[in-house]
Amino acid sequence: MTETHQHQQPLQHAIDAADHAILQAQDAEHQLQVAITQANPRSIQSAQAALTEAKQQVHEAHEQLQAFNNDEYGQQIQQTMEQLTQASQDIEANQEKFHTPKQIR
Repeated sequence: MTETHQHQQPLQHAIDAADHAILQAQDAEHQLQVAITQANPRSIQSAQAALTEAKQQVHEAHEQLQAFNNDEYGQQIQQTMEQLTQASQDIEANQEKFHTPKQIR
Protein backbone atom coordinates (compact mmCIF):
# COMPACT_ATOMS: atom_id res chain seq x y z
CA MET A 1 0.00 0.00 0.00
CA THR A 2 2.84 2.36 0.76
CA GLU A 3 4.37 1.70 -2.66
CA THR A 4 1.12 2.66 -4.38
CA HIS A 5 0.92 5.89 -2.40
CA GLN A 6 4.55 6.77 -3.17
CA HIS A 7 3.96 5.89 -6.82
CA GLN A 8 1.11 8.42 -7.03
CA GLN A 9 3.03 11.20 -5.26
CA PRO A 10 4.51 12.73 -8.47
CA LEU A 11 1.03 12.71 -9.99
CA GLN A 12 -0.36 14.52 -6.95
CA HIS A 13 2.41 17.12 -7.22
CA ALA A 14 1.53 17.65 -10.88
CA ILE A 15 -2.18 18.02 -10.05
CA ASP A 16 -1.37 20.45 -7.22
CA ALA A 17 0.81 22.51 -9.58
CA ALA A 18 -2.02 22.54 -12.12
CA ASP A 19 -4.54 23.68 -9.52
CA HIS A 20 -2.17 26.44 -8.44
CA ALA A 21 -1.67 27.55 -12.06
CA ILE A 22 -5.43 27.67 -12.62
CA LEU A 23 -5.90 29.82 -9.52
CA GLN A 24 -3.03 32.06 -10.59
CA ALA A 25 -4.65 32.52 -14.00
CA GLN A 26 -8.01 33.38 -12.46
CA ASP A 27 -6.36 35.87 -10.11
CA ALA A 28 -4.48 37.53 -12.98
CA GLU A 29 -7.69 37.78 -15.02
CA HIS A 30 -9.46 39.41 -12.07
CA GLN A 31 -6.53 41.78 -11.58
CA LEU A 32 -6.79 42.84 -15.24
CA GLN A 33 -10.55 43.40 -14.99
CA VAL A 34 -10.09 45.62 -11.93
CA ALA A 35 -7.26 47.55 -13.62
CA ILE A 36 -9.37 48.12 -16.74
CA THR A 37 -12.30 49.30 -14.61
CA GLN A 38 -10.00 51.75 -12.82
CA ALA A 39 -8.41 52.77 -16.14
CA ASN A 40 -5.03 52.72 -14.44
CA PRO A 41 -2.28 52.16 -17.03
CA ARG A 42 0.27 50.92 -14.48
CA SER A 43 -2.20 48.47 -12.97
CA ILE A 44 -3.12 47.27 -16.44
CA GLN A 45 0.53 46.75 -17.28
CA SER A 46 1.06 44.89 -14.01
CA ALA A 47 -2.00 42.72 -14.65
CA GLN A 48 -0.80 41.92 -18.15
CA ALA A 49 2.54 40.83 -16.71
CA ALA A 50 0.66 38.63 -14.23
CA LEU A 51 -1.31 37.13 -17.12
CA THR A 52 1.90 36.36 -18.98
CA GLU A 53 3.33 34.66 -15.88
CA ALA A 54 0.09 32.73 -15.34
CA LYS A 55 0.12 31.63 -18.97
CA GLN A 56 3.61 30.19 -18.48
CA GLN A 57 2.56 28.41 -15.28
CA VAL A 58 -0.50 26.93 -17.01
CA HIS A 59 1.67 25.73 -19.90
CA GLU A 60 4.22 24.14 -17.56
CA ALA A 61 1.50 22.45 -15.50
CA HIS A 62 -0.10 21.12 -18.68
CA GLU A 63 3.23 19.66 -19.81
CA GLN A 64 3.79 18.13 -16.38
CA LEU A 65 0.38 16.43 -16.47
CA GLN A 66 0.97 15.19 -20.02
CA ALA A 67 3.61 12.86 -18.59
CA PHE A 68 0.85 11.10 -16.65
CA ASN A 69 -1.73 11.16 -19.43
CA ASN A 70 -1.82 7.43 -20.06
CA ASP A 71 -4.11 4.47 -19.46
CA GLU A 72 -3.23 4.24 -15.78
CA TYR A 73 -3.95 7.87 -14.87
CA GLY A 74 -5.82 9.23 -17.90
CA GLN A 75 -9.26 9.54 -16.33
CA GLN A 76 -7.87 10.81 -13.07
CA ILE A 77 -6.26 13.84 -14.71
CA GLN A 78 -8.71 14.47 -17.55
CA GLN A 79 -10.73 17.09 -15.65
CA THR A 80 -7.61 18.95 -14.54
CA MET A 81 -6.30 18.96 -18.11
CA GLU A 82 -9.61 20.40 -19.29
CA GLN A 83 -9.43 23.11 -16.61
CA LEU A 84 -5.89 23.98 -17.70
CA THR A 85 -7.01 24.23 -21.31
CA GLN A 86 -9.89 26.51 -20.30
CA ALA A 87 -7.55 28.67 -18.19
CA SER A 88 -5.17 28.98 -21.12
CA GLN A 89 -8.01 30.02 -23.44
CA ASP A 90 -9.26 32.56 -20.89
CA ILE A 91 -5.78 34.06 -20.60
CA GLU A 92 -5.51 34.33 -24.38
CA ALA A 93 -8.90 36.04 -24.57
CA ASN A 94 -7.96 38.52 -21.83
CA GLN A 95 -4.61 39.28 -23.43
CA GLU A 96 -6.30 39.93 -26.78
CA LYS A 97 -9.03 42.04 -25.19
CA PHE A 98 -6.79 44.80 -23.96
CA HIS A 99 -3.40 45.96 -25.13
CA THR A 100 -1.47 48.83 -23.65
CA PRO A 101 0.65 51.05 -25.85
CA LYS A 102 4.38 50.30 -25.85
CA GLN A 103 5.05 53.64 -24.18
CA ILE A 104 2.92 54.96 -21.39
CA ARG A 105 3.41 58.65 -20.84
